[in-house]
Amino acid sequence: MSTYREIAKAIAAGRFAPAYLFYGDEPFLIEELSALLTESYLGEEDPGFGREKIEGAGLTLLQALQRLEEATLFSSRKLLLVEEPPYLVPAKGKGRGSAEEKEKESRKENGAEAAAQLEKFLVREKKEPVPSRIILFRAGAVDRRRRLYRLLEREAVVVPCAPLKGGELARWIREQVARRGKKIEPAALQRLLWSGENDLYCLSNELDKYSLYLGEGETTITAAVVGELFSGDIKSSIFTLTDGLSEGRLDRALRALSLLDRKREEPQRIFFMLVRHCRLLLGARSLRDGKIPPAEHPRILGVTPFEARKVFGQAAAFSGEALEEIIITLQEIDYQIKTGRMPPRQALEVAIAQIHQHSPHR
Repeated sequence: MSTYREIAKAIAAGRFAPAYLFYGDEPFLIEELSALLTESYLGEEDPGFGREKIEGAGLTLLQALQRLEEATLFSSRKLLLVEEPPYLVPAKGKGRGSAEEKEKESRKENGAEAAAQLEKFLVREKKEPVPSRIILFRAGAVDRRRRLYRLLEREAVVVPCAPLKGGELARWIREQVARRGKKIEPAALQRLLWSGENDLYCLSNELDKYSLYLGEGETTITAAVVGELFSGDIKSSIFTLTDGLSEGRLDRALRALSLLDRKREEPQRIFFMLVRHCRLLLGARSLRDGKIPPAEHPRILGVTPFEARKVFGQAAAFSGEALEEIIITLQEIDYQIKTGRMPPRQALEVAIAQIHQHSPHR
């Protein structure tokens, strides 16, 4: 079994295997590896001539191998992509009658004979400097107990594609930015990581947006650009909102609230997150006053290291007394929301105005 990064490097260098299995919960990586394999193996100018895609349920493995051997008119190479092959993915719950018979027939058609044919194909193509045929299986999940999976694991290239986290996600973001001919400053990268957004399709779209936003001659994605344009989760938007309040910039806070409105976030949920954040600020202010070492902050506050650093920095703009008054005010507003005396959207504006009144920078 190989890693995504190892295989991407091998494919880019022109080292190909006759069979691949890309599977896992991160479809972006599966698509990215598939595109890289297609372009590197068939050529960037027109990779479509030798590539064919089929649904795994439409053909047995024997039929897929026969399709792979068919000649192509415009290319000496051929890449057959098999999507969600039933002989590799976990079996669904068995039914009765005809459904059970169909499952038995499928096991027969994709069993020992098919495995033997696949192994014969692998042995033949491995003798060549570059295989003339490649079969690529793709799936969201696989059954590692299956005969064919064990054969691929032993004789082919199997790549699990799991969601990226932490350092691997940071590295992926930096590489994606570099491909766009840009750089990203550490604070901007940390902001993206802290947001909790690890959907690579979403992050790729965000990076496209930042790159297009930069003017001619601008090459660095800054934290300010991310803060202005990021359309990620509510927690990140709340941070942008409270950043504005801690700096005494009511206009920035209201823009963040407007963004949450456009994303159709419920006002009550926004208010709840705002209250939570103010409680974190009060906790961080206590840590600051008590001179507690920064290494202890994430554990005490119950947040990530990046969130702890951000909250600690924002807390410097408020005194402990001011934060206590803010919490009391928010409790009063919460009561008015729950008793129907104030609409949630209006309550949010009042809460933001009250917090702004306590900012020393206003």
